[in-house]
Amino acid sequence: MQTVWSAVQAQAERTPGAVAARAERIYSYRDIAALVAGLGERIARRVRPGSLVALDAAGRLSGAVGILAANAAGCAVLPLDRQSPPARTARVLADARPALLLRELAEGEFAFEQDGLPGPPRRQDLGEIAYVLYTSGSTGQPKGVMVGHRALADRLAGLAELPGLAAGESVLAMTALSFDISLAELLLPLTVGASFTAVPEETRADPFAFAELVAAAAPDVIQATPSFWRMLTASGWSGAPGTRLWTGGEPLTPGLARGLLPAGSELWNLYGPTEATIWVTAARITSAERITLGEPLAGVGLRIDDSGELLLYGTGLAHGYLDREELTAERFPVGGSSEGRVYRTGDRVRRGADGALEFLGRLDSQVKLRGHRIELGEVEAVLEEHPDVSQAVVLVQDADRPELAALVAFVVRRDGAALQGWLAERLPPSHRPARITELPELPRTTAGKVDRVGLAATLAAGGQDSGPAAVPAAGDVRALVAEAWRRTLAADPADGDVNFFDAGGNSALLAVLQKQLSDGLGVRVAIRDIFRNPTVAGLADHIIRSKVPR
Repeated sequence: MQTVWSAVQAQAERTPGAVAARAERIYSYRDIAALVAGLGERIARRVRPGSLVALDAAGRLSGAVGILAANAAGCAVLPLDRQSPPARTARVLADARPALLLRELAEGEFAFEQDGLPGPPRRQDLGEIAYVLYTSGSTGQPKGVMVGHRALADRLAGLAELPGLAAGESVLAMTALSFDISLAELLLPLTVGASFTAVPEETRADPFAFAELVAAAAPDVIQATPSFWRMLTASGWSGAPGTRLWTGGEPLTPGLARGLLPAGSELWNLYGPTEATIWVTAARITSAERITLGEPLAGVGLRIDDSGELLLYGTGLAHGYLDREELTAERFPVGGSSEGRVYRTGDRVRRGADGALEFLGRLDSQVKLRGHRIELGEVEAVLEEHPDVSQAVVLVQDADRPELAALVAFVVRRDGAALQGWLAERLPPSHRPARITELPELPRTTAGKVDRVGLAATLAAGGQDSGPAAVPAAGDVRALVAEAWRRTLAADPADGDVNFFDAGGNSALLAVLQKQLSDGLGVRVAIRDIFRNPTVAGLADHIIRSKVPR
């Protein structure tokens, strides 16, 4: 069976001393092969081939080693989302029922856990499966996407051709393991004789530290979501000459493309759902006037049905959803005679005059916010699990402005129960509404359905700026900061000690807050300072100490 591990082994035999990874130290291909083989043998002594192995790792080096080692032992791997609260992780583990949990202790070192896992290990043989990734589920239960070895190997081979990666080049690895894009950063380099540089989480979160790392590492490729690129360019990053910039995970806007085109040697827009293995199309963007999805990668077949939905087929399709036979049959139906199975993406597209694909939006309630795939139904279901909530509707506010877009919820409840704490225990930060509005009842259409259009219109009206707010007294710095906070998050900072990120802030909104402070309120403050002082009180104290007028 063709596997990525066999390709990495072959590369290690050809160039054993070549640099494979840069993390806490430099690792050669010989080093990586030895770590994977050793860990794979330890896994094989504990579980049978075809088992599912969960992986809890923060480090990129440990992630690569853990994934390859599980595959080397003949097992499928389930990378866990470290941003998920314990309750959601427990639900994923209970659904997946892995036979073993690898928990990272230090770089390249793991503990083995078996007895404490929920439920008996599954008996289903997953020998053909390379990995399982859980994505948001519209019913409230995340669903596991099963991707096979051939699909992964074929997709990485296609990416090596377009957008392209060659032996001796380097890639930054900074995406969380629970996103399949991380596999392009970690495994693609190892299959072609290139290398990856692991980016620590604290460096990724600080645009200034990240810029310093880029200058020192001089990578050939940097891949990130548009939200990350937006934060980086807003911080004043001047670019990396000679570096190819890849972006995917959410739509690329003309405004962002305009800022990125001069920042690197090439700009590539990549598109693909988890169910079709990482990315399926690539477009080199040479002008911000027209953003397309480009053309399919090698091995990808596609067509557009009468409703405008994009259908995918080829060797890169996932096997389906773990233990979700009905959902698998619905989303992976049999297509035409030359197609075999197809995957219904739910994305509306069209072909431009030159034949390139153009993205038009979704056909369902799935959304992408800052690279995170979110089923609004999942958030609604978790809200309605609360004993005092009878109904909930979740929408996206400012969907046409990616830097401001946020989830908002409308709920009908019987008392003033604190719902943000309830959500924090059950959903990752990316899935939590920035604002929850209580209504006596939800508006209905004449057909008796919830009037989502009416609620969206309410959001639009409420989001309109009636003009500049009255500027607080010049000496009241805390009031200045609170007003900037209110405008950025569309919520009042009732408690000056609430963390900006806990209140719905994110990396993209940092740039918005910075602009509010600098342009609208007469105070200059760096994004780095907001990271380090993420509360109204803390940021105000920092500004007072710094005494930095605009």
